[in-house]
Amino acid sequence: MNTPNTPPEPHLATGDIPTVRAGTIPPATASRLGLYLRELQHFLRGGTETIKSTALGRRLGLSDSQIRRDLALFGEFGKRGVGYNVAGLVGALRKALGTDGQWNTVLIGLGNLGNALVRYRGFQQQGFVLRAIFEAEAAKFGANLTDTHINGVPVYDVQRLEELLPGLNVQMAILAVPTTAAQGLVNRLADLGISGILNFAPVSLSIPDSVQSVDVDLAVELQRLAFAVVNAAPR
Repeated sequence: MNTPNTPPEPHLATGDIPTVRAGTIPPATASRLGLYLRELQHFLRGGTETIKSTALGRRLGLSDSQIRRDLALFGEFGKRGVGYNVAGLVGALRKALGTDGQWNTVLIGLGNLGNALVRYRGFQQQGFVLRAIFEAEAAKFGANLTDTHINGVPVYDVQRLEELLPGLNVQMAILAVPTTAAQGLVNRLADLGISGILNFAPVSLSIPDSVQSVDVDLAVELQRLAFAVVNAAPR
């Protein structure tokens, strides 16, 4: 039985991908949609065709009612009680999150973190194509600025950012640079028309209104984990 204000379990037919305007999705919900997409893609690769919110909730530690409320953004489809068509819902989520196409991206910074990010296969699988790497340390790019590649991605002197970036058709940038260099690079990227920045530098940056940004501070995430562990209820 459905409780009040809890949408029933819908069925989403394959290929029936509704349009959900990004502006209608609250940020907290958008974060959960990304988690749903990740897990649904795992189910899809494993051959699962339909799934109910209870099974998805068990994987993510969320209630089935929370999942149904979030996925109700896509409307009500077909028979109740059947569950979600995994392939169709993956398509709907990718469309809503803007990852159903290709996003050209550059990485700035080729230290330990940058090297790890270059080799992360998940970017390509989710439609994020790394077009170039920009680095300040001369030993990390070729003498003629064209003969160094990592995983097929060319590495350039960051001083050539203004020269080369406009020709790469890039919308996003990943910042993996020291704190002292981050703000100056944000300013340069904004001037070059970059729309989004994923910032790994552990510092709060001044971001122009024309640019969207997400900060990833690994130390802060570990602090959150430590707080959760310390405050976990005894089992």
